[in-house]
Amino acid sequence: MATSNSRDRKRVLPFSAEVGALGVVFGDIGTSPLYALKQGVLAVGGAQFIASDVLGLLSLITWSIILSITVKYVTLVLRADNDGEGGILALFTLLDLHRSALGLRWYLLAAGLVGAAMLIGDGVLTPAISVLSAMEGLEVIAPELDHWVVVLTILVLIAIFLSQRLGTERIASFFGPVMLVWFGSLGALGIYGIVQAPHVLAAFDPRYGIALLMDHPGLAAVILGACFLAITGGEALYADLGHFGRPVIARAWLFVAMPGLLLNYYGQGATLMVDPNAVRNPFYDLSPDPFDLPLLFLAAAATVIASQSIITGVFSLTKQAIELGYLPPMRIRYTSEHNEQHIYVGRLNWLLMIGCVAVVIGFGSSEKLASAYGIAVSGAMVATSILFVALVHRAWNWPRPALWLMAVGLLSIDLAFTAANMTKIHDGGWLPLGIAGIIIVVMVSWRRGLEGVVAQQVRFTEPLDDFVARRDRANDAVSPRTAIFLSRAGAMTPVALSRLSEVLKVRFEKAVIVSVWIAARPRVSVEDRIRVTTLDDAFVRADLRFGYMQQIDVPSVLGPALSARGIDPDAAIYVIGHERILPPDEVTRLADVVAHVFAFLARNAERSVDRFGLPRARTMEIGYPVRL
Repeated sequence: MATSNSRDRKRVLPFSAEVGALGVVFGDIGTSPLYALKQGVLAVGGAQFIASDVLGLLSLITWSIILSITVKYVTLVLRADNDGEGGILALFTLLDLHRSALGLRWYLLAAGLVGAAMLIGDGVLTPAISVLSAMEGLEVIAPELDHWVVVLTILVLIAIFLSQRLGTERIASFFGPVMLVWFGSLGALGIYGIVQAPHVLAAFDPRYGIALLMDHPGLAAVILGACFLAITGGEALYADLGHFGRPVIARAWLFVAMPGLLLNYYGQGATLMVDPNAVRNPFYDLSPDPFDLPLLFLAAAATVIASQSIITGVFSLTKQAIELGYLPPMRIRYTSEHNEQHIYVGRLNWLLMIGCVAVVIGFGSSEKLASAYGIAVSGAMVATSILFVALVHRAWNWPRPALWLMAVGLLSIDLAFTAANMTKIHDGGWLPLGIAGIIIVVMVSWRRGLEGVVAQQVRFTEPLDDFVARRDRANDAVSPRTAIFLSRAGAMTPVALSRLSEVLKVRFEKAVIVSVWIAARPRVSVEDRIRVTTLDDAFVRADLRFGYMQQIDVPSVLGPALSARGIDPDAAIYVIGHERILPPDEVTRLADVVAHVFAFLARNAERSVDRFGLPRARTMEIGYPVRL
């Protein structure tokens, strides 16, 4: 069956899938040349650097890109897809961590939640550092305007976030061609610089990178942390797997993105060897003066695309976490008729905008912001490696020696970068860790709270089969309407149905008990989306299944099935329960804190009537207290 995602791939760009991948997948890593090498040079002493330092930095950046991006992600991790979709939560569901008994696998659950929280938190820093780095070109092109850098950055960021509600389907068709021009310009500028100092190509020898670390053992962690900035977009390759597939992403990376990046880094290195003063901004100093202004506009466009990509990725990751039961429901608006991946999460969008603007104001420059950047992505990369190794062990049947060799290779690289980035904590690295920590608290509190609510509901009600079989309701008043009850506890009687029967002594001519289940895969086909079971003349049970990336619209799926059984879905009313969470009166232990956090989240979560697309005019909510 053709999915909406596959249909949309034909509509994304008029050129080719590879060009489209440049705009969607490589925006983040594609803007790294704006700041990565500059931060590396500053790490080894700024203006006091020597030629061997530049060669060492280029060597470390080169092999970081080859080993971490090309080998780890493009060659290995992109093969671990869940029905074509990637991302850390795809690994999470492939390992069935969201619903199976964990036992000794609790550390895999922890790794998945930490990695997801890190990536969501990264949505605050990536747009800030990308746009700020581009705007800092003014300091080179027109130094008298340098005081406008922060103001222009904030204006661009606000414009980016304000445009999210309009959707990106139309403007996304321009992303690929713009990034194709961007990578072509990176490569052309790189060649221009290399011609001036061809000996810079010696940096491909990994011994220069090793020598740099050995010559500066006290700065090794700082140097590695700076070089890591060149690969911070690695997770995007995996997260955006579903848009284009591994072969397309691999070709776009190997033949366009990676050559353009490496050439530009080497060109910047050559410029530094020729002119040590270029350390102020080697990216813009690499460009001939007549091209400075066009390059500034092109860099601004590239950073807008990079920001758009990370924001879209955060929206998608948030939706997955919501459907898997780790974040409270938030209102999600679908901005495309052809692709369910084009979504807008308003509440999250404004939080990200406020965070980005505050970060730009607080740090003021990409040099200072770089000290906080990278730590979240490095943590997410470690989590991805851990889950990937677990998946290979479970499902791929690799020989144990090969599995251990791969695990040691991947984790040694990721852990080295993570340890290096930990040195940034006191210089601002606390910020992404703090954001991720808050998200983890929210995730754990929501999950534990939901489990507590379901446990309470089980005590409030009885098995549905027992309720249907009871004969003591024969004298209850009978409503001629058909009522559709949403059940959170599966085979248990919905609390709303129990309350109507016990308190009001009311029953319905027809009652449909609907349970919505989220599958451990991104999409469920139309044929598998609903199963209807007739319990008796008055009761029908319907089980609806959706993928964790699909729009949940209960009436559109349920309606045809009911019509086929002689029930008019347009005349039916929906009855849903609404829990009023009562946390403990006193806080004496950690579980009490979790309960209070859950109660706050539940009060502010999206209501079921909106989340499931129910008709407001025919929906009745029955509230009841739940004490945790």
